[in-house]
Amino acid sequence: MNRIVVLCCILLTGTHAAGQRSAISVRDSAVIKQLFFEGLQDKLNENYAKSNESFSRITAIDAGNAAAWYEIALLNFRQNKMTEAEMAIKTAVNLEQDNLWYWKLLAELYKTTGNMNQLIPVFDQLIRLSPEQRNFYFDKANALSIAGKKAEALAAFDLLEKKFGPSASLDRAKRRVTADQQPADSMSLATLYVSQKNFPAAARILKNIESAHTADPLYFALSGDILYENGNLPGALRSYKKALKISDQLYGVWEKVLNIQILLGQYRQMIEMGEAALSVYPNQAILYYYMAFTLHRENQNDAALGNIRTALSLDGDNRELQALIFALQAEILIDERKPDAADAAFEKAITLDPRNYLIINNYAYYLALRNENLNKAVSLIDIAAKALPNDASIADTYALVLFKGGKYAIARTWIEKALGNKEAENNVYLEHYGDILFLLGEQDNALVQWKKSREAGNESALLKRKIDEKKYFK
Repeated sequence: MNRIVVLCCILLTGTHAAGQRSAISVRDSAVIKQLFFEGLQDKLNENYAKSNESFSRITAIDAGNAAAWYEIALLNFRQNKMTEAEMAIKTAVNLEQDNLWYWKLLAELYKTTGNMNQLIPVFDQLIRLSPEQRNFYFDKANALSIAGKKAEALAAFDLLEKKFGPSASLDRAKRRVTADQQPADSMSLATLYVSQKNFPAAARILKNIESAHTADPLYFALSGDILYENGNLPGALRSYKKALKISDQLYGVWEKVLNIQILLGQYRQMIEMGEAALSVYPNQAILYYYMAFTLHRENQNDAALGNIRTALSLDGDNRELQALIFALQAEILIDERKPDAADAAFEKAITLDPRNYLIINNYAYYLALRNENLNKAVSLIDIAAKALPNDASIADTYALVLFKGGKYAIARTWIEKALGNKEAENNVYLEHYGDILFLLGEQDNALVQWKKSREAGNESALLKRKIDEKKYFK
């Protein structure tokens, strides 16, 4: 079943350093936690303005919240607001100088803007934090070359060869340094044009220097950006994959690849990408969560549960992430027809993070679907609705819980509220609306809503039967 909202599945950045900050009040801590989840949810829905507002409110309460500054930087980076992004990510790295992810985002920002002089010392930090990552050395040497510092670039490549041994790509890179510098300058200019969203100009430059950059990951990353902006998702995906084949340290490119695969519904390919990411970052619990989510979507529940177990064995101090993992485990167990085990997983998730109202919503929804323990479902959904009164999914769940309890008139109020929150074409909500109307005695109106649900993409056999026989069936 796919009901569970992918709430905050990108919790990559978030809560590791919470214990290192100055103590704040219990009330402020609760507010910050809720704002963080609201910000992540809005980010997933690409409501960047609202997401940025939530994270900015966090920094107003706790200026030392590095995770919030990182999210602000990431939001601005995605919207090409490079000045704002740079200010925010610099604040994050100053607060947490040993956070690899923060330095990686700063590196991506300087690559995008073509600021090689600022990029070079960032690679020094990345090398400090991860001295066995070959690509950090390689990318620093390339940055030196693009900045016109030929002698320093050659010295950096020599250090790379001494530490990791010779390679064909290293030889080609050295030849580029000693050859005409114009292609590197052109690459820097193309990067600048992409950052300014002048994609036609960037495309012209990349076309002219293609032969000199067949081993340059930045070239393929920029090409992917141009193809993506032109709506050519398959082409962008191919280009990004070429970049990752050359350098697996381009975190921004990993994110873009996964984003495109989600848009294209390529869950099997996402499994492959997840495995590739884990080969580089094998101790990241969030990656195992991604793998479990994707495997579940591919009906590989045994493998998904294996990744759940691994995820739960890592990053045990991150209660929010652990709660998400247990919530996903619950969804998988529901599909495996193990309701008691699923309920136990939900209970663990809520205990770990009692203010994750979307998990609470999902738990109430499944209890209502089973028509079991409705008093528990009512108490759960009431908590979620009070915390997030404008959430359409929560309103739909409230309607379903009331409907199962025979309170059809109040259920109608909640389902109409759900449909009014920019969800007028949601085929699940429309079917629920029809069910409620039928039991309120409005059979004709019920049929209208069921047909709307079908037109919106609901291919349920049960819905077809309702329409064909003009009758409600459980």
